[in-house]
Amino acid sequence: MAGSDPLARLKRALQNHHHGLEELESALLEFEEAVEGRSLNRPEARDSELLSVPQTCQYLGMGKSWVYRRIHNQEIPSVRLGRTIKIKRSDLEQYLEDHRHHPANSSRR
Repeated sequence: MAGSDPLARLKRALQNHHHGLEELESALLEFEEAVEGRSLNRPEARDSELLSVPQTCQYLGMGKSWVYRRIHNQEIPSVRLGRTIKIKRSDLEQYLEDHRHHPANSSRR
């Protein structure tokens, strides 16, 4: 391909591949939940203050790698308990509130 930047092409391909993998992860989580008869609304998840990474993924509708990146960058606070990472529901709700879209022409406050 004359005139095209191979590095830019590689970056685009990797971004497309990464997005596809995140979608696949989300679909697999939903499938596992359905097959195992679990849902985020089960009593132990609803009443629990701490969420697992898969529960957080389902709650946000995002893939594991997206959630892990936010945890690694400390955008979403987390707690490590042994080999398990947990997210406080209140921290997750605060993250969502902090990242809420506020239209510029909105007169509500």
